[in-house]
Amino acid sequence: MKNIVLICDIDVKKGSSFFDFLIQLPHSNKHFILFARSISDDAYSVLKSKNYTYSSFANSAQLFALLLHHRPHLIHFHFYGIGHLYTFIARIFCSNIVLTMHNSPPKQVEITGWRRWKQLVLGIPITRLCAISPFIQRWLEVFIPSEKIVLINNGINLSRFNYKKLPPITNKLRCFYIGSLSAEKGIHYLLDLFSQPELTTIAQLDIYGDGELAEQVKLTAYKEGSINYHGRSAQIEQDLQQAHIVLMPSCWQEAFGYVAVEAMAVGRPVIAQPIGGLAEIFTDKEQGWYACFEQIDQVQKLLTFLYGHNKILERVGLAARKKVELKYDITIQIAKTHELYSSLIKQ
Repeated sequence: MKNIVLICDIDVKKGSSFFDFLIQLPHSNKHFILFARSISDDAYSVLKSKNYTYSSFANSAQLFALLLHHRPHLIHFHFYGIGHLYTFIARIFCSNIVLTMHNSPPKQVEITGWRRWKQLVLGIPITRLCAISPFIQRWLEVFIPSEKIVLINNGINLSRFNYKKLPPITNKLRCFYIGSLSAEKGIHYLLDLFSQPELTTIAQLDIYGDGELAEQVKLTAYKEGSINYHGRSAQIEQDLQQAHIVLMPSCWQEAFGYVAVEAMAVGRPVIAQPIGGLAEIFTDKEQGWYACFEQIDQVQKLLTFLYGHNKILERVGLAARKKVELKYDITIQIAKTHELYSSLIKQ
């Protein structure tokens, strides 16, 4: 039995995409040990039933003691960056260090020889870097030798995100936004868009999320009858079924675009800003649409067109689901992860 230690810089909660990954990961010849900041009671119960061992930790000394106790054959970091102190501590105990890059890169970074050298040195403890999208893979290859990088696309639990036929458009086109309420996510574009009188007669915006712009969103929703604010989504897979289309106006370089793939899995087309990993999730006009949200007229024109073409929405939504089944099924992510583990442990 091989000991695989997963170290993640998050609070583990049931219902998250990372939790879906964790519960699918167990294997008969591997013992999984999870280190995290904290874990919810319901998440702990499920992982315990999957034979996980869990420990919380808060500093380097605690991590050192835990690794000394468990003697791992492989250590897999999640939500940490290249060069984190913990990766150097981990290398003391294990030669197989994997780090999955979940974070988005800076929007504007000058690529210098010094930066390349620095990232190369900071990456010395890491055996393999997992890129969660082709976009992240290309970014990493600027600094890190390509032989250390492996592409493993993020996946979606398709038994949780079931396909649901698009509801009929009886009155207005229901447009959803799900995510952080911050400037970098582009929520301000949607507030402007759904304040346009021409659009509000045929479409409404339902917003799920929380963040620094929550008060601005609440105020705008109070003033505009076409905008509804619901707070955080407790069950995103069920909320998505009520939408006709999902809007993603991100201003920053998304590493992947989980909400887009979750919406597609349910059969809801996405209109997304073509930036970062989002720009490669689907094929334009086949499984969704790409649009520049800075150009309000362009997005308004597209929504007006879709309002009168329910059949196109249905066709694109079904194609989106098939795209997810083919490329973003979590079972593919799990299989590739185990292939990586096995290849490293056997070396």
